[in-house]
Formats: sequence, C-alpha cells, structure tokens
Amino acid sequence: MTSPTRPAAWLPDPLDDALVRYWDGHRWTFHTAVRQVAAPVPAQPRPQPAAPPPPALRPDVAAALDRARGALMGSMKEVNLLAGHLTPEERVLALTAAQGEGFGVLACTDRRLLFLFVGVVRKQFMQVDWNQAKGVFYDRTSKLFTVYTTKRTKKAVPAMAVRVARLEDAQAVAHAAQSASAAPRLDVV
Repeated sequence: MTSPTRPAAWLPDPLDDALVRYWDGHRWTFHTAVRQVAAPVPAQPRPQPAAPPPPALRPDVAAALDRARGALMGSMKEVNLLAGHLTPEERVLALTAAQGEGFGVLACTDRRLLFLFVGVVRKQFMQVDWNQAKGVFYDRTSKLFTVYTTKRTKKAVPAMAVRVARLEDAQAVAHAAQSASAAPRLDVV
C-alpha cells in the first residue's frame, strides 16, 4: 500500500472555483459543497487631507451677511468672492441675492452698487457708482431692480438690471445706499 500524496481534506474544486470537493487522500470524490469565501476585509480609507477653511470674510461683508442671512440662498460662492472686487477702503453696507444671468449677490457699498454672478460657464459683473446713479427703481410685478445713469424714460436703458425676489430686500439695499451716499431714493412701481 502506498502512502497518500496528500491527506484527506475538503479542497478547492479543480473544475469549479465556487465549490470545494472532498479529496479522500487518493482521489477526488463526488462529494461537493459551496465554497465559503471569507468576507473581504474592508479597506481602511486613506485619511483625506482636511480642506482648507474658507477664507475669512472682511468684517464689513460679514456684518452685511449677518443682516441678510435669509436673503442670500445660493449666493455664498459670490459672497466669498466679493472681497476680490472691492477696494480696501470701500465698505459693504447691504447684501441680497439677485438674478442676472444667474443667481448671484447684489452688494451695496458706500461707493457703488455691484452685482456678481460666477457660474460654471459664465460670469457676470455689473457696477454703478453712486455718483453716476440718477434713479433706482423696483418693479413689484417683474421684481426688476434697475439703476439708471440717465433720466428714466421709455427709451432709457438701465445701467444695471437684476431681479430681486422680495421688495424688502430691494428696500434694504436702497436704504443702505441712501444713508451712506448721495444715491437716489428707491422708487417702487
């Protein structure tokens, strides 16, 4: 009698990886079973470097943001970019969300009114210095906030036109402008 080349055991089936087959020490038998595969050990995720904190807002922008919290839905990207469009001595007085070519931020400073929208494909930046503004109007029906640098007539083209959803937000921007500069009052039509 010859000694077995391999001891008897359940071994991976040579014909089907999903099964184990019994080796009796001399030959394969007809006895099979479903191969039990150990659950893979989940790979430990590599710790991702922490994202840098967002840049701190200028104090005047932060204060205007606090006053307008509910009025800036979807415009935080533009609020964070606003400081790059301001001069160091310019102060932001009021902010609100507005729609030009996209949803952005309408900012009233002590020197001008500006609108900033930054989309994936397009950007829009409009500004009107308060010294040039002759009229500021808000149309309740169309929600259009317009600024004219000439007398408003049927043929006059506004220097800036954006949609502001709420009259209260348009009034807050216009009131801040009136209190800080020689900006014209807001006429609501």
